Order: sequence, then structure tokens, then C-alpha cells
Amino acid sequence: MTRAELKTARLLLRPVSPQDKAAVVACLNDIAVSGWLAVVPFPYFPADFKQFQADYAVPGETYAVEDEHGFVGILGVEDRTLGYWFAPASQGKGYATEAARAALAAHFDQSPTPIASGYFTGNSPSANVLRKLGFLQTGQGQKHCRALGRDRPHVDLSLTRDAFAAALPIEARSARLTYRAMYATDTDALHAIVSHFDVVRQLASYPWPANRDFTATRAQPYHGRGFVWGVFLASSLIGTVAITEDELGYMFAPDHWGQGYATEACQTVIARAFAEGRSHLKAGIWADNPASLGLLHKLGFRITADDLTWNKARGDVTPGHLLRLDRPTA
Repeated sequence: MTRAELKTARLLLRPVSPQDKAAVVACLNDIAVSGWLAVVPFPYFPADFKQFQADYAVPGETYAVEDEHGFVGILGVEDRTLGYWFAPASQGKGYATEAARAALAAHFDQSPTPIASGYFTGNSPSANVLRKLGFLQTGQGQKHCRALGRDRPHVDLSLTRDAFAAALPIEARSARLTYRAMYATDTDALHAIVSHFDVVRQLASYPWPANRDFTATRAQPYHGRGFVWGVFLASSLIGTVAITEDELGYMFAPDHWGQGYATEACQTVIARAFAEGRSHLKAGIWADNPASLGLLHKLGFRITADDLTWNKARGDVTPGHLLRLDRPTA
């Protein structure tokens, strides 16, 4: 079963609760919402919500979606099918795509089984969402719309794990590498990297021995200030690079050390960070990591202080250095 709660950059996907009843009933009594759904009745009564929650809203398969203001919609990946609807005021913001990516990634992390979906002809917003997610058409025909009480033309689609991965949006490119947010489907590749003690001993928060459940919390889009990207050589995850709260961080698989990938990736995100208006960047390294110190000096960072910080993998307070890079002046 997938995780019962998922987070994205802007959204929380959580189990459906009784507190969602008023919002769900109000939204589904709008024919502009329910008229595009197959099995939802119209009018929609509180008893319908109660039945939905009891019979269909399985945690880890069906989610209530929230933004910073509260409830915005329902999304589910159940019975090998993706379905969703969003409140009219929350449409057009990219929420359906963002939430669906998280739920689909959680599914494909656990199973290679393809996922079906579809839309009634004329629902171009949903067609665009499914296209961006990587779905491909498998057929078309008539499907009953319960809210309207009649059949409507319907387009059938399917999504494989490979097609989902190929459709994930690229955030940046450099000479040899591509960069994007990480999802649950990246958990195994990320876990292989952090299963090397020589990697995690130079990180602050990763445990040793490596714990896949912990790794899974890192294989999802970052929802703080800044960004955390997977670094890809062709389609293979070889490391991560990040700017979080004005601090540069990175790690790479040992078999990709010494080939200039860290330099290339760091130069890419530093340029992005300064283009976004940051005045400076910080970095921290352990004192026994001369390779990273050399990299940071090459990038223009300078030591500002020595430090003692807890290192989770080593299980001890470890000496290190704090560094700073100011944005170049014109």
C-alpha cells in the first residue's frame, strides 16, 4: 500500500476525513464539477459522502488534497485507475497535475502495474493534465455519466511506469546532466547512493545503516524555500543537488566521483539561485572532506568559520567548516 499522506511543493495529500463533508457536498452539487465525473450522483447529499468515505476512501489510495488555505479536491489511484476532481476556485493552478504526480509516483514505487484513466470528450483541462502526466490513448467510446443521467463520449488512456518517468518535468539542463524534482519512483536509486557509508558520512541527517523509509522521505518534491533536484546522467540518478534556505548541498554516487559532475551541477544551481535574486549562498562541510573543500573553493566559496555539528551517520559531533559565496557584482 502507498503512503497515507503525501506532500508536494504546494499541497498535502491526506486521508479523507468527516471534516471534508461540507466542502465535498458543496463542490459536487455544482454540475460543472460532477457533470465531468462518471459515478458521482447529482444532487449530492451528505449520505453520499458518508458512503464514499466508508466504502471507497481507502487511506493510501484516495486522498483529500489541501493547499495552504484548506481543502481543494479529491484524488485517488485505486483499482489501477486514476480519478480526481478539484473545486472550481482551485482549478487552473496546476494542482491536479502536482497532486497526481505525487500519487502516481507512490503507486509506481510499489508496483509496475499500469494505471488507467480517461476523460469525457470536451474536458480539455483534464485532457491536458493527463497528457502532462504521460498518459497515452488506448481507446474511445461511450461511458455513462451518472450526474447527467446519460452516456457521453469518453477517451480511455493508460500510463506505464516508464512513460510516467519520461514525462516528469525537467527543471534545468547542463552540458551532460539534467535536473528535476525527485519522486517516490526515485527511492530505490537514491537509496542505492546513500547505502554507501562514504557518502552519508559526509551528510548531516542521513542515518547509518541506510534506512529505506527515511530515504523515501527525501525522494519527494521539496516544499521549503529553494529546491532539491535529482541529478541525472541520461535516465540514471547519479546524485542530488540543492539550494535550501540559501545553503548549497550535494551528494553523488561514488562511481561518479572525479568526473566533474559535482562541479557542473553546483555551477548550474548557483547560477539559478543568483538569477532568482539571492545575495549570497552558504555551505557547510566536514573537516575531513578535502575533495568538497577543493570543489567549494573552485566555485568561489570562502571559509567564514569553523564548526562542530552532530553527524547522524557517524553518531558523533564532528568538526567542520562554514563557507560563503557572495553574488558577483556587475
